[in-house]
Amino acid sequence: MSYAEVGAVRIEESAGGWRVGSVFLPDTWAAPVGWDFLVAAIRQFVSSVRQDVADIGIDPALIPAL
Repeated sequence: MSYAEVGAVRIEESAGGWRVGSVFLPDTWAAPVGWDFLVAAIRQFVSSVRQDVADIGIDPALIPAL
């Protein structure tokens, strides 16, 4: 999965923690979270994508390890 637009998913540090946004909704950001929460959420997302890829019969090893 990829987008031609740079910033389809943006993650940046703010005064309150890390926040996630997108170029598609430039004025909208998720509530800031701590680093550990952000890392856990990204790992869970990658795990879900790997499972979905495997479910459709594609080798999930094609997705680089974190």
